[in-house]
Amino acid sequence: MANAYRIAAAGVLCILGAAMGVHREQSRNAGKTVAPPTLLPTALARPAELFFADTLRRGETLSELLARTQLDVDASRALLAQLSEVQDPRSIRPGLVVEYRKSTRTGAIRRFSTRLDADRHLAFHREGTGWAGEVEEVPVHPETAVLAGTVKASLYQALMEGEGNVPRAERQVVADLLADRIFAWKIDFSRDLRPGDRYRILLERSVRPDGSARTSRILAVQFSIGGAEHDAYLFTAGGVDDYYDRDGESLRRAFLRAPLEFRRISSAYSTGRFHPILRRMRAHHGIDYAASMGTPIRAVGDGVVGKAGWGGGYGNVVEIRHSRGYGSRYAHMRRFAEGIRPGVRVKQGQLIGYVGSTGLSTGPHLHYEFHENGRPINPTSIRYLTGDPVPGGARSRFRAARDQRIALMDRSGPLLAANGDSARLARR
Repeated sequence: MANAYRIAAAGVLCILGAAMGVHREQSRNAGKTVAPPTLLPTALARPAELFFADTLRRGETLSELLARTQLDVDASRALLAQLSEVQDPRSIRPGLVVEYRKSTRTGAIRRFSTRLDADRHLAFHREGTGWAGEVEEVPVHPETAVLAGTVKASLYQALMEGEGNVPRAERQVVADLLADRIFAWKIDFSRDLRPGDRYRILLERSVRPDGSARTSRILAVQFSIGGAEHDAYLFTAGGVDDYYDRDGESLRRAFLRAPLEFRRISSAYSTGRFHPILRRMRAHHGIDYAASMGTPIRAVGDGVVGKAGWGGGYGNVVEIRHSRGYGSRYAHMRRFAEGIRPGVRVKQGQLIGYVGSTGLSTGPHLHYEFHENGRPINPTSIRYLTGDPVPGGARSRFRAARDQRIALMDRSGPLLAANGDSARLARR
C-alpha cells in the first residue's frame, strides 16, 4: 500500500513539473515573434505547363487561328492535314474552340486539341522532334433514368413536363420512338390519348461529361390510356432487339396504326359527315390527318401498289393491296414518292408520297382509308396478325429482365391508372 502511495505521488510531481516547464517557456517567448516554418522550394515551383484556349472567329481561317497560338509551322501543317482526314474542313464554323498547353520553361506548345463533334476530340502531342495525333473519344458512363408523368394535352407535352432528369432534346426523341417505333402498331398517340392518362419509361443512357447522352435506349414502358394498360419491354431474341408486352408477345402487327409519323387528326372515321366543299352529308370512310404540306406518308403494311394516279375527288391517290383481302388508300397527295407506280411492291413504313391538298380538299391533309374485301372498315379495328413472340427457350430470361425493369420503375412510384385509383399496371 505504501508503494502505491509513493508511485501516485511521483506521478503528480511529474505532471506539475511539466506544467511549470511549459509555463517558463511561454514566459521566455512572450513578446517575441515566432517565424513560420520554412516552405520547401518545390512548393513554390511554377507548373510545368500552362493551359490556354482560343476560338475561331468569324471570317478567320483555321491557319490564322493556329498562327495566333504561336504553334510552329510544321505542327500547324501536321494538324491541318490530320484534321482533314477525320472532318471535312468546309464543316468547320466560327466558334470552334482549340485548347493547348505551353511549357513554362520554353514557351513551346506541348499539346494541342480541338473538338470534332460531341463524341470526339483530335489531340496532338510532342513525340521526339515531331508531333503525333490521335482521335480521342469523349468518355461516357452508363446510367438509367425514369420518366413519369400525366397527359394533359399531347404526348409531347406530357414528356416535356414529366418527371425525370433527362434533357429536353432527348425527351423529343423518346416521344418519336414511342409513337413511331414501339407502339406504332398498337397506339395512335394523336387520337388515343386522353387527359389523365399516365406513363412511366425506363431509359438507359450513355452520358457524356456535359450531361447529354451519346446513346439512349428505352428499356421499358408502361402506359395507362383510358383505363387500358399497355406495356413494352426491350428484349434481344436471336440476336435481334425488339419490343414485347408483359406476356412476351410481339408488339408488331401487320399494319401500322397511322400512315404519318408526325400527325394530328382533324376528322375521324364516320359513316356520315358534312362535306365542306360539296356542302352536304356524305359518308366519310376513313380518317383525315391534318399535316403540313409535304409531310411524308408511309405505307401501313406490306403490299402491292394497285393505283398511283389521279382519283377525281381524291386528287393524287395511292391504293395498296395487302394480304388476306385488306387494302389501304391514301388521298389528296401533293406528289408520289420516287418509284411508286402500279405493280410495285412496298414494305410496311416505306415512303409512298407527300401530304398535299389535291382534289376535293380545303387544305393540306391526308385522307386515309382501310378496306376489307372491298368494304371500308375502321382501320383502328385491326388488332391481329402479330409478329413472333419471345422464343420458348428465352422466356425465363425475358421474365427476369422484365421484372428487374419493373422494380427499377417502382422506385420512382407506382403508375396510377387513368382514374387515379390503382396501380394495376405495375402489379397485374
